[in-house]
Amino acid sequence: MARGNTIQSKVFYKGQTEDFVILVEDPTAVKEWRKDHSIPLAQVLDGWKIFTAQHGPQGIHNEASNATLENEFGTSNDDEAILKILDQGEIQENIVRKSLSP
Repeated sequence: MARGNTIQSKVFYKGQTEDFVILVEDPTAVKEWRKDHSIPLAQVLDGWKIFTAQHGPQGIHNEASNATLENEFGTSNDDEAILKILDQGEIQENIVRKSLSP
């Protein structure tokens, strides 16, 4: 079975009670958005989900609940939480190994 590698880009936000991760298209898109917030988030994000990061940014990711967002960001609005994570989080890249079907 052939293997392929892909790069997964994300933004990691160290919260007070939970850690959060959002997936992004690439680090350059995030850096450009930080300079110019008029860039549509659709060009920056790789999906509109916020994950909690158990055991750090490389650990298990579960979708964040509204209560978790409310506790950390003072809102359960995904868009507002995403903006804060994008603005203040740490950009990270990982190589992900994928098995490719023959």
